[in-house]
Amino acid sequence: MKPNTISKLGHSALRFVLALGLACIWLARATAADTEYKLVRIEPASQSIRVRLPLTDVSGKVRPKERTPDGYGEPLAPTKTALGPKHYLEWQIGYDTREADAPNVVKEIQFVRKGETKFGAELSKMLVDALRLGVISTNDLLRERDRLAKLSEATLEEREGITTEKTPLELKSGTLPDGFTRWTQKVPQFLRETEHGWIQIQLKPRQRAVGNQAMVYVCIPMTRVLTADGKPRAPGPARTKETVFYEFTKANAGFLLDIVRAFAIASKQHNEDMGQILGRIVDNGPARKL
Repeated sequence: MKPNTISKLGHSALRFVLALGLACIWLARATAADTEYKLVRIEPASQSIRVRLPLTDVSGKVRPKERTPDGYGEPLAPTKTALGPKHYLEWQIGYDTREADAPNVVKEIQFVRKGETKFGAELSKMLVDALRLGVISTNDLLRERDRLAKLSEATLEEREGITTEKTPLELKSGTLPDGFTRWTQKVPQFLRETEHGWIQIQLKPRQRAVGNQAMVYVCIPMTRVLTADGKPRAPGPARTKETVFYEFTKANAGFLLDIVRAFAIASKQHNEDMGQILGRIVDNGPARKL
């Protein structure tokens, strides 16, 4: 093989490697941007707590839905739906994480659950920021902490359950093949409605264990969400990777405390965790350090 041929092959290989490297960098950046869009972001403003929520992540923690009579809501395609008064965002809110460097973490809030260290996040950060800004007071948190023992006496996860019963077929449903009967599962749901939004507690089967677990969802009407400049979002289909905002202020501080109370009655474990989180905020004052 001639020297100039070898040189050409070397240059071709180098160009291929460079192109491959640039493609990998572009893919990594695109993936990071996509991941960033899906994250819930909680930031303190001058007199409010701003929560950024993804509007088109239909398989994530925040999903757009249409209200239905049964209260569970109907998932929808946000880019193909004129989102308006009959729609809302369902946010599966959390209050802790095992990752110290995860988004919305308050490292000063630490507690141990079943031998594993947990850090306060999401709801915990909202409470810390709200206390620091004066949206809620120390007395508010003390009052919620004092309620925990009483609320733990009848938590929903331990008291309620999914029932199954044999039900007759409706005439319009037709008949089943011989040997088949109809059984229906009844799943209880618990709602707390306010003018600012509503909170759902749903019982769902555990994924890696026997029994049911209580899940807490914060439901925010589309009429209450804002654009990045703080203005109400106009009705209409969502743009690709669009994000919206919701603000907690003194006017709806009670709604924030309702979320705490929902976890307190959802299960004994949530109740115990809330006690540790509120205790860390009130007794050790991480809000004053941040």
